[in-house]
Amino acid sequence: MIRTLMINRNVRLLRALGSAILIVMILVVGMSHAAPLRVGNPPPEISLPVLAGGAVRIPGDTQGKVAIIHFWSTGCSTTCRDEMAAMETLYAAYRSRGLAVVVVNVGQKASEVKEFLKGVNPTYPVALDTDRKAAQKYDSVDLPRTFILDKKGLLRYKVIGGASEGTLKKMVLSLL
Repeated sequence: MIRTLMINRNVRLLRALGSAILIVMILVVGMSHAAPLRVGNPPPEISLPVLAGGAVRIPGDTQGKVAIIHFWSTGCSTTCRDEMAAMETLYAAYRSRGLAVVVVNVGQKASEVKEFLKGVNPTYPVALDTDRKAAQKYDSVDLPRTFILDKKGLLRYKVIGGASEGTLKKMVLSLL
């Protein structure tokens, strides 16, 4: 009888300990992931080095402007080249009206990015996210991914995959 009571007590202790460990694991995993980026919310703050020198802060440096934030890698070559050309056209046309464009290369060396950009020649900032932390904050593990912020710095559009110049233009003009 005493042995049965001891076994039951040990089982209860093990269950309690297992439950406590499970709760701690859930809390730790839950805190390590940022909340999903939702339309209508402000985006996470990031600061990244720019290929041409200096740094860009998002949304800080884009505040008061409509901003296209585009995450990409050289692996999405044709789509990303087309999108960057479209963004260059839009930037040239609407920069004076308050359009900002920042493209963020994810996970690659500056030398690879420079090689890829030959022939594209963007006049907007090309930021480098070599450690992929900014992409994680923006839930951008699959590339390309484009975010458009309004003049208040709130997320208004999220594009998963490629976007045509016409689509980007409609979104930008709706916010300018």
